[in-house]
Amino acid sequence: RYGENPHQKAAIYSNENNLNIKQLHGKKLSFNNYNDIFSALSISKSFKKNEGTVILKHANPCGVSKERGKLKSFKSAINCDPISAFGGIVSSNFKINKKLAEQINKFYFEVIIANGFDKDALKILKRKKNIRLIDAKKFKNNWNYCLNFHKGTFMYQSPDDFIINKKSLKVVSKMKPTKKQLDALLFAMNICKYAKSNAIVLGKDKSTIGIGSGQPNRIDSCKLAIAKARKFQPEKLLNCVAASDAFFPFTDGVEK
Repeated sequence: RYGENPHQKAAIYSNENNLNIKQLHGKKLSFNNYNDIFSALSISKSFKKNEGTVILKHANPCGVSKERGKLKSFKSAINCDPISAFGGIVSSNFKINKKLAEQINKFYFEVIIANGFDKDALKILKRKKNIRLIDAKKFKNNWNYCLNFHKGTFMYQSPDDFIINKKSLKVVSKMKPTKKQLDALLFAMNICKYAKSNAIVLGKDKSTIGIGSGQPNRIDSCKLAIAKARKFQPEKLLNCVAASDAFFPFTDGVEK
């Protein structure tokens, strides 16, 4: 329907016989829709089966949660940045049921992705004739390469599928994080790599509470993440954790 701009023509190709995603309802997918769908799936499919909700806009996560319970997971994800979520994509790494569909329908989204939909959930979501419903239960995040094109040239790279865990970490400070802090840090750090650099993710337990991304300097990303957390979930700022997708060149980012 459109590329990144209406005057740009676009097409999609796959090395497989199909894309392993199935559209069940809604308008045709655009260039930007596909771009966002694959960005959202790269995050949600990095979680364990039946775990996690991702809300994404313009290839950037604006809310992610691995809280237990489908409804709680969705609410925690959207509470991170409900303004940015408007017109975005929801990717649930589980089957969407009736209760969750009713909650989702209260908001305006372009695309809903799930590992299938209950019959009642489909009925509810199909009330909006344009919303794109995507079944991604057969989608696998198992490609061993990525291509990045610039006109007639492309760069080849192995994908960043590495999941950071406790064994990956070396604590270099005198003060050691508690188990709860460490779990929150691991969650925030594994989300941070999906946000456009420079990226800062503030997290509490298993949910994001503020994301600052795509800024030319790290201090601005810090300011953005903090401003969003203060605006939407100030009560969660106390004892939250911060993840950065690269080192802090100066102390100002950490101090902020």
